[in-house]
Amino acid sequence: MALNGARSKTVKLSEDTRERILRAANELGYRRNPHAGALATGRSKVVGLMLPSASSYADHDPFFWLFTTGVAAAAARRGYNLMLYSANSENGPAQIDRFVAGLVFVSPPTEAAMYAECDRQRIPYVSVFGDPAEARLTVGSSDREGGLMATRHLLQQGHRRIAHLRGREEIRTTHPRQQGYEDALHEAGIGVDETLIQPGDFNRLTGFMSTKALMALPGSRRPTAIFACNDLAAHGAMEAIAEAGLRIPEDVAVVGYDDTWFATVVQPALTSVDMDVLGLGDRAADLVLDAIEGQFTDAGQVVLPVRLTVRESSGAQMSGPMEGS
Repeated sequence: MALNGARSKTVKLSEDTRERILRAANELGYRRNPHAGALATGRSKVVGLMLPSASSYADHDPFFWLFTTGVAAAAARRGYNLMLYSANSENGPAQIDRFVAGLVFVSPPTEAAMYAECDRQRIPYVSVFGDPAEARLTVGSSDREGGLMATRHLLQQGHRRIAHLRGREEIRTTHPRQQGYEDALHEAGIGVDETLIQPGDFNRLTGFMSTKALMALPGSRRPTAIFACNDLAAHGAMEAIAEAGLRIPEDVAVVGYDDTWFATVVQPALTSVDMDVLGLGDRAADLVLDAIEGQFTDAGQVVLPVRLTVRESSGAQMSGPMEGS
């Protein structure tokens, strides 16, 4: 009880006795073995984080770096360690370690088999950007609002031919971001030109190739602005624009999404929708840790707000956050 910091209704342990035990353990060099504790209690101080694929860790995607940092910081704050998983690998679907106390899923596939496995093993879990109909606890952000915000900003800068580099079909954030883009165009009385909606796939290479094709359009059909699904796709767009001999933002304005540290190191600095990626990871971890510790919540679906951070790439004469409407 003293070494675990536990309390009991049947065994009384005075603070003096507890301090003497801890002092003796320190003098003897005793270190509690968390794995042995897990064997005895069936629970560990380990929380799992499952990203969509192994490449999530290897593609230099700042979103996943920041999100993982947010989860790890929240876990450490409450005395837990972090175990990393990928939903799919060369060996097929990941197997859940039976000592993991809880799991955070990021962009899980629809009808994720892992949900059923967690339910079977009674492992609490939180789904980030998952389907609220499939998971009791979900965390996400106002993605349609983000798409609206980004596109309205470009419209305010005088642009009428605005392209959108959309995300991957299977990722749930793709559709609301595109919906916000289309809704903002409709508000301005502008029809949606399907030729201006191209793959971004949340990566630099696809963003580059799609923008290269857009820049090859005749002058009257070429977009004067691009709203990308994330900062990596926006970076690819900026490279393609420069390769075409065009200037940012004078010839083509660019807006990204996520507002990671990456947005501040490209040139010109990137205007981007800020979804507080660190806060997203922190909130998801706190929810699953509350469930692990029996602090059940009726939070259900948590949706975090977004805002637009304006920088040089969109051609605005200001810099700083713009709150959503």
